Amino acid sequence: MDRRVDRRTLAKGAGAVAGVAALGLLPASADAGGAPQTTPAEPSLYDRLGGYFAIAAVVDRFSDKIIRNPILNRNPALRKWNRTQAKTRLPGLKFGRTLWIAAVAGGPFEYTGLPLKEAHGEFNLTADEFAEVGAEIVRALDFYGVPEREKQELVDAYKASMSDVVTATE
Repeated sequence: MDRRVDRRTLAKGAGAVAGVAALGLLPASADAGGAPQTTPAEPSLYDRLGGYFAIAAVVDRFSDKIIRNPILNRNPALRKWNRTQAKTRLPGLKFGRTLWIAAVAGGPFEYTGLPLKEAHGEFNLTADEFAEVGAEIVRALDFYGVPEREKQELVDAYKASMSDVVTATE
């Protein structure tokens, strides 16, 4: 009987084996010299978040919420952008945000968008506005049930960008 295994089946099996190994349920193997092999390092934040598609889902949600956020819409530059440019530029912005998060989370990507300072300079953002965007990110992470540890690591990465994004002194 000719029974072929497709890539999805193989990937599922490999994923199951990797999961069992990660839980420490497989015996340690030894190299040719008999020395036990070390276990691999902990998965990256990117992997623990669920990879590119999971990150894109979070970005999609918080990006849509930011556009309608009444606190952020008090900023005249943001309000104008939302009214005049969001319809055509938001899809690309979501891609850029997803790429940025995937890169800072340790994924196999390099952020190639505008430097954050250049991308946000025209908005004259305040620390409070930066915090409100962070709150929208957290609400999106909560919506998708992201565990506290991963959520905090992502928030810390976001906070690290504050000096490049905030230009107003209130």
